[in-house]
Amino acid sequence: MALTRLLISNFRNISQADLFLDAGVNLFCGVNGSGKTSVLEAVHMLATGRSFRSRQHKSVIQHDQPGLTVFTQLDTGLNLGVERLANGSGRVRINQTAAESSSQLASCLPLQLINSDSFSALDGGPGVRRRLLDWTVFHVEHLFAQEWKNYQIALKQRNALLRRGKIDADAIGIWEHQLAQSGERVDSLRQGQFHELRVAVAALLVGLPLSLLHKVDISYRRGWRKEVELAEALRESREGDLSQGHTRTGPHRADLRFTVAGEPAHNVLSRGQQKMLVCAVRTAMAQLVCRHREKPVFLVDDLPAELDEYNQQIFAHWVGRCASQVLVTGIEEGTTSRPWRQLDAPWNCPKVFHVEHGKISAEASAAQ
Repeated sequence: MALTRLLISNFRNISQADLFLDAGVNLFCGVNGSGKTSVLEAVHMLATGRSFRSRQHKSVIQHDQPGLTVFTQLDTGLNLGVERLANGSGRVRINQTAAESSSQLASCLPLQLINSDSFSALDGGPGVRRRLLDWTVFHVEHLFAQEWKNYQIALKQRNALLRRGKIDADAIGIWEHQLAQSGERVDSLRQGQFHELRVAVAALLVGLPLSLLHKVDISYRRGWRKEVELAEALRESREGDLSQGHTRTGPHRADLRFTVAGEPAHNVLSRGQQKMLVCAVRTAMAQLVCRHREKPVFLVDDLPAELDEYNQQIFAHWVGRCASQVLVTGIEEGTTSRPWRQLDAPWNCPKVFHVEHGKISAEASAAQ
């Protein structure tokens, strides 16, 4: 799967852009603030319905414009379009038909993002790490999206009852039953993919030079005690949940733990090692998805600022085996393209775009 054409209108400082992309690597070069990261943001919006730098659509719309639009043609034959207006409204379309949810976009365009925020996974909150696993499960297990949606509905209803302060046992029992059923299924789907993910990450890390990365262990915490079923755990926690006003037990509290000899990985590994671990995790996620469907697209924002040249080369090699297409940004063309030019075709011939003050032009030699 790859984007063949990308149209952007009134997205941050990009007034208009009509880009024809190559399979393999597409390199966007420009100084800071030129608009190159905005290209990645626009693609991210096509896959998720939102920017990765802001959840507020209004802040992404170009100043004094009523709204933004992003459109792409995929080599699968699908067309995706997103419109966001300053008044808060908007449209999402797949082949000119209104999409029911952002998850439909995600299903059409599997996307992996590597940027400075990606490296906060190890020392961030559980939700950050949980979403890594859920991205993989979503794209591999077709039942996951509906089960997770059912779980969220029941969770919202149970929390609403808890906040009232007085609980009708029959009323909360109905929602706990649904919560337990969907929650157990969500956990089962997660566990199946977690075991494969753990093996895939280990296989990547063992190929690196000997270091503490070889000792990294990944464990999965499901969000309630191992020895009890979720229905029982919910009943046991009901009184405490009532005092807190929310549900403290279940898959919404799940977490991935990264450790080295029992210690949190972010307390032991160097910053560079942490970044390579995150890159390995995201690469392994893509590898798992490749086994079941199309290869994902990678968005890579200014990798030279995050990894040294040696590790850039390793990461580029990893990505070349599990991505359908890569959109890469960087300040200096030679430095940014070097890791990719050392790979086999089609990765070694990046299509180069120059970005300046929101205007994007393809390099003449690459466009011919």
